[in-house]
Amino acid sequence: MKDYRDKYDDGDIAFYVQVFQDYSYAEACLKQLRRWYPKSRVIIISDGDDDPRYEQLAARYEADYSLGTALYPVENGGRMNQRMLEAFLMKPCAYLIKIDTDTRVHRRFRYLPKGRCVFGTLEWETSHGKIKLEFPNVQGGCMGFTLESAREIAESGILLSRELLDYRQTYADNPDIIYRAEKKGLISMDFVMRYACRQLNVPLVSFDEVHSLYRGDIALTGGGYAITHPHKHTEDCTYRNQLKRSLRHILKKIVAPTTTAARHRPIGNQNG
Repeated sequence: MKDYRDKYDDGDIAFYVQVFQDYSYAEACLKQLRRWYPKSRVIIISDGDDDPRYEQLAARYEADYSLGTALYPVENGGRMNQRMLEAFLMKPCAYLIKIDTDTRVHRRFRYLPKGRCVFGTLEWETSHGKIKLEFPNVQGGCMGFTLESAREIAESGILLSRELLDYRQTYADNPDIIYRAEKKGLISMDFVMRYACRQLNVPLVSFDEVHSLYRGDIALTGGGYAITHPHKHTEDCTYRNQLKRSLRHILKKIVAPTTTAARHRPIGNQNG
């Protein structure tokens, strides 16, 4: 990457985390995030989940929290994306990093892009159908925005346009996203942003500090990347393996004495 900055502090970055029925993942995410960015602004917005633990979690990790209206349903178009940008622009800084709750921060960024762009892991084909894309998508597990790009997209009004309600004619230009809209009734946050960037000619930049996939197994250690996604499957498997080991340990304690005693017990009736 030619145009980048390698000097920044916590105040130059704001992180955005949207939550919905995923408290345990949010807790793990924030714990790791704060290890590496203790002073950065963190914005948490609940997409309609009024679980009181989120507010408590935000207080613990010194994050801004608000309970928002559920905007993921497809009839809301790009309002969820707009909400994120507006929350960021209330207290703007040089960068906005949007991460999912199953995204993990392993270390600080070595550098960050400069100028007018959105950055992250670029997808050039869809996840399931492997349909080639004419215009890339920044995978939504970790999406970076420079202040210039965030402000331009938010102020353009494109995310509030009614045209986004017609997903087939706008952001859902492939079978994967059409299926999500019509079978699940949900927008695809990253493909909505992709559409906005394409219309506004905002560059999408490949950022090799991030490794983000729609589905797959990512090592818990991060493989050298600063940020990786996803971790739901990996951590679920880790939890199951830990549970199995615990159960084996408990059973060993219960069964072992009996087995040992049986091994030394005389066979047959000694009084017979």
